[in-house]
Amino acid sequence: MKAGIIGLGNMGGRMAKRLLEQGVEVGVFDVNKEFVRSFVELGAEEAESPAELAEKFPYIITVLPNVFIVKETLTGENGLMKGMKPDSLLIEMTTSIPSVTKELNEMMKTKGFRIIDAPVSGGVKKAEDGSLSIMVGGEADDFEEAKPLLSLLGQNIFHVGESGAGHTIKALNNMISATTLAATGEAMALGVKLGLDPNKMLDVINSSTGRSFSSDFKFPNQVLTRNFEVGFTLDLMVKDLKIAMSMAEEEKVPMFISSASFQLWKHAWSQGGGSEDHTAIVKYIEEMFGVEIKG
Repeated sequence: MKAGIIGLGNMGGRMAKRLLEQGVEVGVFDVNKEFVRSFVELGAEEAESPAELAEKFPYIITVLPNVFIVKETLTGENGLMKGMKPDSLLIEMTTSIPSVTKELNEMMKTKGFRIIDAPVSGGVKKAEDGSLSIMVGGEADDFEEAKPLLSLLGQNIFHVGESGAGHTIKALNNMISATTLAATGEAMALGVKLGLDPNKMLDVINSSTGRSFSSDFKFPNQVLTRNFEVGFTLDLMVKDLKIAMSMAEEEKVPMFISSASFQLWKHAWSQGGGSEDHTAIVKYIEEMFGVEIKG
């Protein structure tokens, strides 16, 4: 199996390493040549441009900062579309704006090319061990073709609908995650301020109806330990929330609860917290409550 990867940052780099470990022939391209050299040393093949990568590899994975960089990578002077072949398949794993993904899909179809959107959930640790959740939008046949490759990266792989559907559910999932984390943070901070033990609070919450991934995993491992190890940054969460809010605006629907949560995330972001792990949102809640939640 052969696959090229464009974007060797936190997630893309770990995906590339995972594929190499699984015996996949991997080609790489990144504007950061130090990243590229490190993967060449691991056995990857360097491409001088996206076009060259597409000429050599039938499957191309893009993991880039935003959809506008994806578009430039596709259509630029030495972009992917200059090197793609009719049987090539672009697997777009960037967290992107669904409406733009649909535009890219239509543009590629007119040229005879194929694309699926396949954003992920799970962070860097799950990228390392191949246990990501992957949500795919696009043609069912293209999904089935890509599934053996995707199964090397994720354990939970879903085909969720037509082009853009993967990016849609990714943004909505992260909107729920962000809102749940913020609500749990406020409840925990209030409990501590009222004299409750945070460990005992979590025992009760995780045995009751307030349980969530935030209370079950993030609080015990990141917050109570004061670890806040960077896996998925606050900046990235704000980006995903902006996408979710823009989707609601396009559809002209209110988002009362999520909008309130978004304001809290934007506050933390505006205070310079973008490079911290997203669980650091709890620090900003603690500051407002005048407490610290620790085990």
